[in-house]
Formats: sequence, C-alpha cells, structure tokens
Amino acid sequence: MKRAYIYKKVGIVIFIGLVATFIGLPASHAEYLNPAVPGEGTAAYWMDKGGLYSTYGNFPAAIRAYEASLALEPNNDEACFDMGIAYSEMGDYHKALEYIAKAITLASENGRYYYGRAWTMILSGRSSEAEADMVKAANLGDLDAQRYLQRDAAGQ
Repeated sequence: MKRAYIYKKVGIVIFIGLVATFIGLPASHAEYLNPAVPGEGTAAYWMDKGGLYSTYGNFPAAIRAYEASLALEPNNDEACFDMGIAYSEMGDYHKALEYIAKAITLASENGRYYYGRAWTMILSGRSSEAEADMVKAANLGDLDAQRYLQRDAAGQ
C-alpha cells in the first residue's frame, strides 16, 4: 500500500513539472529565419526564398520571390539567371532565354550563365544554336560545359 502511495505522489510531482514546463511556451511559434540571411526587406532574403522554392519544385513561387528580389535590386544578375532557370523548368523557354540573356548582359564572364542558356536552348529544340554558348561556357571554366563537350566529342 505504501508503494502505491509513493508512486501516486511521484506521478503528481512529475505531472506538475510537465505542466509548469509547458506553461512557459508561447501560444504560437514564429517562422524559422535563417540567421545568415538578412530580413524580408532585402534582395538576399528573396533570393534565399526563391532558391528554397526552386529546390522543392515550386517554380511559380520561386519566380515571385526572384521578382521581389529584382524589385529591390534591379541589376541582380543572379536573380535574373535563377528566374530564367525557373521559367525553363516550367517549359517557358522564351521567357527563360530572355532572363538568362539579361544575366549575361550584367555578368558576361560568368560561364554558368552561358551553360544555362545553352542547356535551355537544347531543351527548346535549338541545339545548333546552343553550341556557341556551350563552348563559351567551357572556355570561361564551367566544368559542366567542359564535360558536356567532352561527352559530345566522344559520341556519348
């Protein structure tokens, strides 16, 4: 009988401890904010959001995020390029090429941008036009373009 009494007392003490722990929690939890990314009013914030949406395949949301980034920083070549890739993933190759071309205009020595444009051209059925960009990307040091040209030369 004494054992049951002790277990009951211990159970009550544990219960009270748990209730006290939970009383201190706020009613709602805030959205996680990446401490490495500045606040919502910055282009970097919207670039981070766009990248996250793209990773999970939500390209319309990614485009909206990149548009928000461009509204804050109109000459953001990375936002232009990423928006172009998002449009490409959605099959809108005309808009994709338009935004990638703007990125190239803003940062003409970025081989990744030429590779992205070449790949978008290939996807849109314009393979012959893509070769010049693929070569340019490889010459600028883009490893993906270099591998593509090596495989192409080997007939793979």
